[in-house]
Amino acid sequence: YGADILRLWVMNTDYADDQRIGQEIIKTNVDAYRRLRNTLRWMLGTLAHYDGSKPAGMPELERYMLHRLAETETLVLKAYRDFDFKKAFSAIFNLMNTDMSSFYFDIRKDALYCDPVASARRKAALHVVEQLFRSVVTWLAPMLPFTTDEAWMHRYGEDGPSVHLEPFAACDPAWQQPALNARWEKIRKIRRLVTGALEVERAEKRIGSSLEAAPVVYIKDDALRSIIENVDD
Repeated sequence: YGADILRLWVMNTDYADDQRIGQEIIKTNVDAYRRLRNTLRWMLGTLAHYDGSKPAGMPELERYMLHRLAETETLVLKAYRDFDFKKAFSAIFNLMNTDMSSFYFDIRKDALYCDPVASARRKAALHVVEQLFRSVVTWLAPMLPFTTDEAWMHRYGEDGPSVHLEPFAACDPAWQQPALNARWEKIRKIRRLVTGALEVERAEKRIGSSLEAAPVVYIKDDALRSIIENVDD
């Protein structure tokens, strides 16, 4: 499987307890690694033509993702300082798998693929993907040195400095917006109900892609309904 898989097993092991390794344990780490690598690959493809220009404005969804990135940074840096590598990896993996791949990228891929090049929404999304890429790659570098070096060189060129000479990408404290986070956590709860219903329809072969569906959502809570009605991201 390669050295990075073995390193990932080490990072996921609680060194205060007995160490266990076997085919099933390795397979679990291979599955986690594949998800991380696929996420990095998607970001590299998305950023291939991004010139680094900053957007004039930032939609709510992008500001929420920057908040989640800043929140995760706090967890990751504390875990590294405490030599709690398992917790550091868990925080990064949850961000990449739950917040990025399953949520943000799933929503923004249509805008990234279909919006005009000059679209403000597309530019904002590319800027955020760049911030996410720099952060997760530098955070993962001590754990997955070969994979992160490969990803970094692909993005910034083989003649540039190695990712292992880079400090952890720093988040702007202004990205922390607790009120915005609380609002979007409510939105995500509603979204999970809808995506769950779509999975049932897909399993029953009544739809293929989720784009074929037109779900109708009933919400009794007036405040929650107001939040959902005002989402235009």
